[in-house]
Amino acid sequence: MTGTIPARLARGVRLRRDGDAFLMLVPEGIVTLNETAYAALELTDGARSLDAIAALLAERFDDRTGALAHDVGDLFDEFVARGYVLR
Repeated sequence: MTGTIPARLARGVRLRRDGDAFLMLVPEGIVTLNETAYAALELTDGARSLDAIAALLAERFDDRTGALAHDVGDLFDEFVARGYVLR
């Protein structure tokens, strides 16, 4: 999923960093994230589109191949389907 529609975290979903662990607290539990997924969700503020998030992450993680945009799309597809992210 990519595009210009802004995304935001669903109600009750929170991000937490606990030492080296990147976590997403959801109403029914905890999802462990990798650093890139955490960074993407941290940028999910209701104002930025997935394209904007992918561009910021590509710069931050020095992704010159464009693979990160695909990964961000897959991440958001999964989390929208689970109800953790709203579009």
